[in-house]
Amino acid sequence: MSRPEHRVTRLFQQASPYQPVYVGELERVRFLRFGDHYAGWQGAMRLDRPDLLYFPYQRAFSLYTAWNADIRRFLALGVGTGTAIRHVHHRHPQAEIVGVEWDPLVLEVAQRFFMVPTDRRVRLIEEDVRTYVMALRDRFDLIFLDVYFQEQTPKALYTSYYLQALAALLEMGGVLAINAIVATKGPYSFPYVQLCATLEELIGPTYSITLGVIPHFTHNVMIFAHKMDAATSTLAQVRRRGWREISAHRAHYTWTSSVLPMLIKKSPKKV
Repeated sequence: MSRPEHRVTRLFQQASPYQPVYVGELERVRFLRFGDHYAGWQGAMRLDRPDLLYFPYQRAFSLYTAWNADIRRFLALGVGTGTAIRHVHHRHPQAEIVGVEWDPLVLEVAQRFFMVPTDRRVRLIEEDVRTYVMALRDRFDLIFLDVYFQEQTPKALYTSYYLQALAALLEMGGVLAINAIVATKGPYSFPYVQLCATLEELIGPTYSITLGVIPHFTHNVMIFAHKMDAATSTLAQVRRRGWREISAHRAHYTWTSSVLPMLIKKSPKKV
């Protein structure tokens, strides 16, 4: 969807070691993008409702509570505007949070323009997530993999080797959430099916929320892998917990969000 660029207020523009970083405002929405005005928004925040999860994939991510609502340690791989960090920080007042981002300018922008918390519960680390994860020995209840470079996730992050490293960082009962851009049907769906099958094998029961209207083309898909030996809940129970989350925390959601739990599906296991 094209946006009226002439109406955008530019707040910040600078080239980092990796990419052009731009912060603008349009109709009381502050956004981040990498590249020129043809690039998509990487994240956004409504100034009148900063707790609102602006993009559908952000609202889908928040339904991790359908599998684990007791988050004590959260690892965000990729920070961007820091929306996931702000949400978990607000939703779980006792949680310790680690955010890893390789671009130092993005970390600066997230704190300066997008209200990313910087109290003692939050550590923001400038490092490549590929090397950081391999050296890590901590355990987490929730890990969110949301890493993009030039609108693609580096292929190394979807390998069995890397996903096995993430699985080792999860507490039993923990959740790995992945924001993927893939096709879920048709001849181009192999990467999605393969990813889900790998997660099922390495972590446990795997689910997804597809957010595109044409599944044969690439679109945002939120994938959840639950570290359990077997599914402990029916799909109906998972969906009910999703509805309860939305109902209990309405400040984070738009009125259309109630449809999201119905989109939770058990992901395919076979390639």
